[in-house]
Amino acid sequence: SLLVTSGPPDSSLQVWQVSAEDSDVIKSVSTLATENGTGQSWAKIATLSARAPWVLHGSRLDRVQITEVESRKNVYTAASRGSDELSGLAFLDCNTLLLCCAMGQLCLADIRQPQSLVEAVSVPS
Repeated sequence: SLLVTSGPPDSSLQVWQVSAEDSDVIKSVSTLATENGTGQSWAKIATLSARAPWVLHGSRLDRVQITEVESRKNVYTAASRGSDELSGLAFLDCNTLLLCCAMGQLCLADIRQPQSLVEAVSVPS
């Protein structure tokens, strides 16, 4: 199994290999670079393994990406006019992302349309 974490010493993502159940060994496999600048908050992360293992990551709305874990290839970058800080993000399915901004705005993105802007969702009160 693979495990992805974010945090110190920088804003990169760390990929770990978790050994079989009869062992407590966790070893570092690789590091994935992120678009977060120095001093930015740690990336929020979500994973999807329906295809090759993917990690959705970003700390701001205009820096959301999907990276294929094994190849380290960037497979999607969200287009956004805003740079709001994210409080969370998730895969709704293998093509749709939900992005939650710290100020309460919810946004949807469809990765099948990479050039389309991330759209805000109206939430009924």
